[in-house]
Amino acid sequence: MKKYLVMVVAAMMATMNVNAQNEDLKHEIGVSYGVGISTIADGIGNAIGSGLWDGLTGYEWTNDTRVGTVAVEYFCHTKNPRLAVGGLVTYAQYGEDVMKKDTKQITGERTRHYFSVMPSVKYYWVNKNHFGFYSKAAAGVMMLVDKRNDKEINKNETDNDIFFMGQVSPVGVEFGSKVRGFVEAGFGEQGIVLAGLKYKF
Repeated sequence: MKKYLVMVVAAMMATMNVNAQNEDLKHEIGVSYGVGISTIADGIGNAIGSGLWDGLTGYEWTNDTRVGTVAVEYFCHTKNPRLAVGGLVTYAQYGEDVMKKDTKQITGERTRHYFSVMPSVKYYWVNKNHFGFYSKAAAGVMMLVDKRNDKEINKNETDNDIFFMGQVSPVGVEFGSKVRGFVEAGFGEQGIVLAGLKYKF
């Protein structure tokens, strides 16, 4: 009986120690993949604009490809257990070919690269050792690198633009201990829907 009592007490102390360690974890770094608004906007714009463009020229956009938003984020938890501040960087890509309608020959291509840097804040509505429910907001800048290649005239062009960009995720859920999975739903460059893993330390 004493043996079992000692084992139970030892297990309880170990659990309390793990919980205390988790409460002391102030930093986190995460990686996520989502469907961001840049590639969505490009896809919608291509679907609408290509019909008009195809009707006025002998060319059409085709073979569109996209890489959803890959993001790396860091947060530091403040003395307020519900509040964390940090930032995130993102990358996404959208590409398409130009095809001559009569010959079906590919005569050019365009690839757009999106890079964003955004300070961010996260507020936990529920913040437990193995579960969190939160909302997140971020705002910063995005650089668009637009590369075009016209094979008919052997010409390459690159344009760079800077835009204001943001992310608002009203619903975020995370689960786990030091290594946590998370899922968010919102609107912005990081994703309309996104999922990833984070490590707390």
